[in-house]
Amino acid sequence: MNRLFFWGVLALGLAALAAGFAVVGGPEHARAERRDDTRRADLRRIAQRVICERDGQADFTRACREAGAARDPLTGAEYDLEQSENTFAVCATFEVPPQEGAVFRREPLDFDGTRGCLRYRLVPRSGQWVVQER
Repeated sequence: MNRLFFWGVLALGLAALAAGFAVVGGPEHARAERRDDTRRADLRRIAQRVICERDGQADFTRACREAGAARDPLTGAEYDLEQSENTFAVCATFEVPPQEGAVFRREPLDFDGTRGCLRYRLVPRSGQWVVQER
C-alpha cells in the first residue's frame, strides 16, 4: 500500500511539473523573454540616439551621450534602422510571439510576425519626435 501511495504521489507531482512547464514555457522561454526585454530597451536607446543626432544634441545631454548602438543579445547582429527625412524606425526580430495589441511600457511596437519596430515621426510645428502608431 505504501508503494502504491508513493508512486501515485510521484506521478501526480511529475504531472503537475509537466503541466507547469507547458503553461509557463520553462527556463528557455523565460530566457527568450529576457532577451526580448533587452531588445525593447535597446530599441528605445537607439531611437533616443537617433533623435539626439537629428536634433544636434548628441554630445550635450547625458541621456544623449548614454544612448547608443546596441546589438541583438542572441545573434550579435545590429538592429535594423530605417530612416527618411521625417520618420525613422528601429526594428528587431523577437523570439516570443507578440500578443495582440501588445504595448510595452510607453512605446507601442509595431509587429509584422516576429519582427517588431519602434516607429517615430517628426511633428513639423513643434519639432518634436513622437511615437508613430499604426
